[in-house]
Amino acid sequence: MRTVIPVLLAVVAAFGVAACGGRDAAKQRNTYADQVNRAQNNFAESFKSLSRRITSTTTPGRGRRTLQGFEDAVDAVVVDLRRIDTPSDLQPLHRRLIGEISGYGRAIHRAKLAFATGSPQRILRAQSALVAATTEISARINRTIAAINRRLQAKK
Repeated sequence: MRTVIPVLLAVVAAFGVAACGGRDAAKQRNTYADQVNRAQNNFAESFKSLSRRITSTTTPGRGRRTLQGFEDAVDAVVVDLRRIDTPSDLQPLHRRLIGEISGYGRAIHRAKLAFATGSPQRILRAQSALVAATTEISARINRTIAAINRRLQAKK
């Protein structure tokens, strides 16, 4: 669970934009980048805090509660991201990013169900599956954020 969404590094500069409409577009892109960064930072902090609660001695009950916290953090960041006014050319990538982050929630929910069984074997399998899913989802999110950054940088 240590892997979290990387910080969206691109901040679009408003310099060199000739038309007034271009300034508005640059402002919207800057605002978009700031809002995505803020949502991501809140999400990363939640994940960091929750990750400290999972240890080798975590009980199934505490594990379920912690996983619920992760699920709640995913739900919150998805709501935050959906509220962002996204520039039209970034909307497909933004929707993809939301879908990928939602994948964390689905993976966490599956693990939570395994924890609910109390079966040590199912819990261990669920933990392994969750680590694998998190790694895969994080890689997809990284690619999407890189694509968003490229699109933001192209409009400088």
